[in-house]
Amino acid sequence: MGKAFTSELANLESTLSWANSCDVNPLEKFVEDVASLPIVAIGSGGSTTACHLTALLHRRRYQRPGQFMTPLDASAIPAGLHRAGVFLASASGKNKDILASLNTCITEEAPAVAVVTLSGTNPLTEMAGSYPRARVLALTSPSGKDGFLATNSLIATCALVVRAYGFTIPAKDSLNKPLEVKCFESRDMVQILHGGWGSPVATDLESKLNESALAAAQISDYRNFGHGRHLWLAKRSAETVVVALITPGTLAIAESTLKHFPKDVLVVRIETDLDGPAGTMDLLLQSFHLVERVGVSRKQDPGQPHVPEFGRKLYHLTPPRVRPPFDAPIQRKLWASPETGNDGKAFQQGLKQFLRFARTNHIGAVVLDYDGTLCTKDARFDGLREDVLAECTRLLSAGIFLGIATGRGKSVRAELQKALSLELWSLVYIGYYNGMVIGRLGDDMLPKTDGQSLHALITARALLLSDALLSETADITMRPQQLTVEPRASLGTDALAAHVMAVLAPLEGSGVRIVVSSHSLDVLGPQLGKTSLVSFLRDKFSQKLDVLCIGDRGAWPGNDYALLTEPMSLSVDEVSSLQNVCWNLAPFGTMGPDALLLYLRAIRACEGYGIFEWKEYSPR
Repeated sequence: MGKAFTSELANLESTLSWANSCDVNPLEKFVEDVASLPIVAIGSGGSTTACHLTALLHRRRYQRPGQFMTPLDASAIPAGLHRAGVFLASASGKNKDILASLNTCITEEAPAVAVVTLSGTNPLTEMAGSYPRARVLALTSPSGKDGFLATNSLIATCALVVRAYGFTIPAKDSLNKPLEVKCFESRDMVQILHGGWGSPVATDLESKLNESALAAAQISDYRNFGHGRHLWLAKRSAETVVVALITPGTLAIAESTLKHFPKDVLVVRIETDLDGPAGTMDLLLQSFHLVERVGVSRKQDPGQPHVPEFGRKLYHLTPPRVRPPFDAPIQRKLWASPETGNDGKAFQQGLKQFLRFARTNHIGAVVLDYDGTLCTKDARFDGLREDVLAECTRLLSAGIFLGIATGRGKSVRAELQKALSLELWSLVYIGYYNGMVIGRLGDDMLPKTDGQSLHALITARALLLSDALLSETADITMRPQQLTVEPRASLGTDALAAHVMAVLAPLEGSGVRIVVSSHSLDVLGPQLGKTSLVSFLRDKFSQKLDVLCIGDRGAWPGNDYALLTEPMSLSVDEVSSLQNVCWNLAPFGTMGPDALLLYLRAIRACEGYGIFEWKEYSPR
């Protein structure tokens, strides 16, 4: 099994060059997605090193928590993945553990997921393709499959992630040369000391030494070593080698630590002059060569060990599947609830009442949010899906009104005119700029953008333009009915919202408010927002009919939070904590247009009205 370790090391330079030339756009988009979130990086075996490095990169760039976990660690006890970005790394994308981790991400509806593999299309990338929040980077490494130990795949994955986070990787010939060590022949224990950017290398070296059975390895950062780990060294120095991983940031503490060691302690220093992730890559390459030299000293190829039959059986065991304690609609409400330890009973009762109400009321109109509901964030200018359009056409053909409540302007009108048959236009109304302007689909004069803006919005614009942070990080567009603030690059709308509200604090009492979408935030005046379209449509038909409202951002300050307080309101994504409205009935991991399609198909079209016949709200 495996390949000769020396031959794998010979490919490192070309692998690194290849990784530096690859397009990492999906991974860069993920990095932007998680700018305001903590991150959990999950991987097994050699991929754990790349996950460790990813967590450090996230902490360095965004000053947000970053943690790496094994798949079992992430699934055995809920890790709060519904509030974190998740990075998944697997060279092959086939092992059961990483597949179980992605399933956990989907079940917990992680807001952003990255999947990195180096074997082209595989089970992991195929599963990720069904999850709308997943970004997939599926490459085929020119070095092929690794041997027993992760080498070229690990270097490539690390380089790809480093680049996605905006750092550069030096060419291999600028990195330090391999070490020559001859002190491992009679010593079976290695204590690895690390800190900072050397920490992922400690994770990897411990893994390689133990997995290849070259030596038993312990790891500790320099300061934790002083809290008792030194006792092993004091009593068993004759059988131990200390490997000190040293970066510019840990040089001082390394020197202070090592100078207190007894003189008979054997220390191998692996050092780099490079700081940051470049230093990690340098130490990682050096540590590979250290493993090679240890193998030579023991006459054992670390890339070609004998794997016992029981080891193969252990690898292929199926990881435990942790089933969520509640069905999807209830679980989402619990995530949104401010009450910790909620037993869900009130939500279960609320769901029964909501479904009873929704099933017995006749629907005269369906009001839909656009971005995030009718289309995904990434496909907002790509046209509407044929299957969703088919359902809209079916309902319109039965005489059911369709309302589109959007923060956008004429681009939505143009797309709907292109997509829907002309004979249906008379039943379609658009609430432009969050419902501030309402008009028929066929009215090409709307929305008007040359009118006089509200005084409060003029004042708000002046405040926003005077803010130094916003002038550097966002684009501000003035319209008569609203101000639109669109963040540039990696600044997320949720993170931006709090700052915008702080800037607008002098306008307290003027009625100015903000609503947030996945791609922008809008500053509105005191008028009604998207609910004005609901009221407008109610006036179009009998009082015996009701309006079904569907959006994606049901939790404040999401731009659908008011719309989804209507009695018949559904979310295709975020929900509020209210018990009687704003329910997301879709299965775990189903969201956006996919969830909308389920809702629309559940409406039985009659003559002039519809009946919501939802039968199964959460298959697990």
